[in-house]
Amino acid sequence: MRPAISIATSILVLALAGCSATGAARQDLPPEVDAAALDAAFAALVRRNAINTAGVAVIRDGRVAWTGYYGEQSPGVPASETTLFNVASITKVFTAETVLRLADAGLLPLDEPMAAHWVDPDIADDPRHGLLTPRMALSHTTGFPNWRFLTPDGKLAFQHEPGTAYGYSGEGYEYVARYAANRLGTDFGELVSEHLLAPLGIADAAYVIRKDSFDRLAQARDAEGRFHGHYCRPNGWCREPGSYSAADDMAITVVDLARFLVAAGDGEGYGASMRAERERVHVALGDQAVVDCAEAAPEACPREQGYGLGWQVLDYGDDTLLSHGGSDWSELALAYIHTRSGDGVVILFNAPGRHGLAAMPEALALVDPDSPLRGKYERWHRRAQESGGGD
Repeated sequence: MRPAISIATSILVLALAGCSATGAARQDLPPEVDAAALDAAFAALVRRNAINTAGVAVIRDGRVAWTGYYGEQSPGVPASETTLFNVASITKVFTAETVLRLADAGLLPLDEPMAAHWVDPDIADDPRHGLLTPRMALSHTTGFPNWRFLTPDGKLAFQHEPGTAYGYSGEGYEYVARYAANRLGTDFGELVSEHLLAPLGIADAAYVIRKDSFDRLAQARDAEGRFHGHYCRPNGWCREPGSYSAADDMAITVVDLARFLVAAGDGEGYGASMRAERERVHVALGDQAVVDCAEAAPEACPREQGYGLGWQVLDYGDDTLLSHGGSDWSELALAYIHTRSGDGVVILFNAPGRHGLAAMPEALALVDPDSPLRGKYERWHRRAQESGGGD
């Protein structure tokens, strides 16, 4: 059984004496936890790793127990609980949770071939398009690459037979969103708002890019401190207001993401059978497994791990950990929740990739020393250092 989240207070106090607290907004942790030391630890971590903006939440027993905000939202504007963070690929779980709600309401089947309502022109001549289902898209088994623009000819194509193997794919999520929108005759961004965000009382999140959110959006800056524009990459490409990606670039506050996590952990919005399908491991990750059981302590090794529907799933028998991360040129994001205890963590870094990667293992050590995801980020950081990359 995985233990509930613990915070190594003694380590914080010993290692961080003399640091000053800067950004804690909520301090509702158990009395044995030194919240001021935790706040000071994150302030020091952000400074040491040159992170532009950071937001953190600790969830205990299904409620937000502590949040902290560090760095600047924009020049001269400190980060706060109203700051919107680009959560990169965590966007996918909002897409997935919307599809699950639509499926549970009988508005679309998870195992219906999507071809009746959407076929991408790039694969129209490949008969395998008729095999694609929403379940495959949500479990990353479409056979698609992550993004078509990464392929030699820039076109979408199958890399393996649909439904046969894991292959992380943002294209799969774009595909299922296009299918759902066509099937229901409604823009998918509106479906997210109507069936997911509005019922959860999340009004400020920007699944669809909104210009009225720009003044609260953490400014993404490169390693030299340059700001290239909201939703823009250093190469000059930008997303347009009114557009969205079903796989990337949603903006949300730390507290709203934590509230979403709690609702997801409770299975809010659909019945027990759909929740069980969501949390069942549909496909193993092979050498990309979250927990390296050869290195991990026995109690940290899940009995099964992989992707369910939308989420990475660590199945411990009497507990399930649902998680998802996000990584882009200027973001490193992580969110997870234990479904048994209702304990969880949100860590959002607005920083060049190598800065966030250097900070994430230490951040997890501060808020959840026994986190089964900590080893994943340590391994990732080591690989980035060895390759000289990370940005």
